[in-house]
Amino acid sequence: MAIVKSDAYGHGILRTARTLAQHGVRWFGVATTAEGLLLREGGIEERILVLTAPPVKHLHVLPEHELEVTVSFPEIADAVLECATNTFRVHVKVDTGMGRIGIAPGQAEQIVTRLDRAPHVKIAGLWTHLATAYSDAGFAHEQLERFDHIVAKVGDAAETIHATATGSILRFPEATSWDRSIARAGIGFYGYAGFAEDYGLRPAMTLYSKVTHLKKVTAGTNISYGRTWTADRTTSIATVGAGYADGYPRILSNRAFVSIRGERYPVVGTVCMNMFMVDTGLEHNIAVGDDVMLFGAEEKHGKTGPDARDLATWAETISHEILAGVPAHVPRIYIH
Repeated sequence: MAIVKSDAYGHGILRTARTLAQHGVRWFGVATTAEGLLLREGGIEERILVLTAPPVKHLHVLPEHELEVTVSFPEIADAVLECATNTFRVHVKVDTGMGRIGIAPGQAEQIVTRLDRAPHVKIAGLWTHLATAYSDAGFAHEQLERFDHIVAKVGDAAETIHATATGSILRFPEATSWDRSIARAGIGFYGYAGFAEDYGLRPAMTLYSKVTHLKKVTAGTNISYGRTWTADRTTSIATVGAGYADGYPRILSNRAFVSIRGERYPVVGTVCMNMFMVDTGLEHNIAVGDDVMLFGAEEKHGKTGPDARDLATWAETISHEILAGVPAHVPRIYIH
């Protein structure tokens, strides 16, 4: 199951889903009913699971468009049973320790049994989500044991069993050991593992801007808001046509570097809404209009620059947020 929520982590939900479907993916996971409808309107015919529980008043929309429903609390189960005139395909989500959404383990058997007996309900999945696949293997195994106990009781009622995301696919292969298991892959599809080790994954997205201005400055020159950087020598400063409104976080001020013509240059001064500056030094061959790689996989010059994981480290976040933070107004160019 390819997770394409949040505009496919910033990569463009429709183009991503179409490409993955062409390469054999038969399940998609989305965050909202609206995302599921967007896929259907875009011609995606594969199975689609809405991973969050929809408002009760919107429930009827899902079976009408063959969207599968997450049942994550008893009231949703009740609502499904009350309005199940069309066939509902549901996935019962069990909270084994994530603490976000999900049926309490003590209620799971009763709810699965009720849904299984209903004539217009098909239990398409029984699932959970691991909270510490990236950090605490011991607790992840506790969750898997709790889930396995529920699978042993009512798993036969479900068409599929799924407990993995990218991190657990890589670290806990036993999490796909049940019969009829599905692996939910999110960030891994986009080239990031979530660990220090990259597992050989290759970033799918490269974010570029352009050099829009270039000037020489002398020692003592201040750069950008707040005068947070001052030149300690005569140097050149390139202005880049991107900023925090374009998915380049302000916290990267004086922390990050970019790649221009295959060479790395540090970000200096405060990142602005639509511009930021880099120190290119006096000796360079940079010109206005040159590409600036903000993150991704630089191949034009046979070198790699920063990737989203690097930016995430500097920005004190995770690569997921960097990728999903690239807004829709930034053009996407797809290359096969």
